[in-house]
Amino acid sequence: MGFYITGTRRGLGKVLAWKFGNTGSMRHCDVFINCKHNDFDQVDMLYQAHEAGVKRIINIGSNSPDETKRDPHIYAVQKAALDAANDQLFYQGVNTTNIRFGWFDSERVAHVDAKKLDMDYCAEVVQWVVDQPHRIKDITVCI
Repeated sequence: MGFYITGTRRGLGKVLAWKFGNTGSMRHCDVFINCKHNDFDQVDMLYQAHEAGVKRIINIGSNSPDETKRDPHIYAVQKAALDAANDQLFYQGVNTTNIRFGWFDSERVAHVDAKKLDMDYCAEVVQWVVDQPHRIKDITVCI
């Protein structure tokens, strides 16, 4: 099974690429893990994966506000757009899942004083979703 994972330079994407490997191309993957947040690019990438015929799509959403951005409210809007796009495609029969994690222990949020999910645990959650025989629309995991 081939995986294409975005956002692999650091954080959860790096952990997932180490765990699953990374084909480096959406055209050569069975599972696309949409991990890199960059404005509304995750929404665009979700639709691209669907159009490319990827069999399994996993989006890394969010259940926590992002205090690291200049305007924290736009982050929530961008992740809400990802939720809505995931819902739309799921109800059209696409095998797409949105995993909304709370804070996880990455260098990007090292300054946040809150309990955080372990990155290896987050990777296990992704593995669990991959292993399911049925479609899962979304899942939220927080401490």
